[in-house]
Amino acid sequence: MRSFEETREIACSAVTMFDIVMDIEAYPAFLPWVAGATILNRQAGELSAELIADLAGSRHSFQTIDRFVPNKLIEVRLLEGPFRFLESIWTFEPISDERCKVHFSIEFEFRSMMLDMVASPIFATACKSMVQSFEKRAMELTCI
Repeated sequence: MRSFEETREIACSAVTMFDIVMDIEAYPAFLPWVAGATILNRQAGELSAELIADLAGSRHSFQTIDRFVPNKLIEVRLLEGPFRFLESIWTFEPISDERCKVHFSIEFEFRSMMLDMVASPIFATACKSMVQSFEKRAMELTCI
C-alpha cells in the first residue's frame, strides 16, 4: 500500500480552502490527472462522487463517499473502482482570517498487481502535488 501526507500553511482562509476541495466538479480544470468528475448524491455532511482518472492515457473510473464537517474536515473513502483500498483525509485549521493550515493524507492500493505496477507511480506523483494544486487554484480564484 502506498501513502503520502503533507501539511502546509496557505495564504487563504480555511473556508476558502474547504470550498475549493469540495468543488469536485471543477477538478478537471486544474488537476491534470482528473479527466471527469461528477457529484452523484449530496446530503447533510456527505456526498458521493465519481472521478475519472487519466493515468498515462489509461482512464479509470472510481466512486467515493465523502463525509465532511464544513470548513474543517473531509474524509474520502472508496465505494468502487480500480482500487483495492483508497482513503484520504483533508483537515483545515484556521490560523487567521486569511491563513490556514491544510493537512492532506492518502493511502491507496490498486486492485490488480499489473495496474498497481503501472499506475501507482503516476498516481503517487499526483498525490504529492495535490496540496500544491489546490493552493494554486485558491490563488487563481482569490487573486482575480
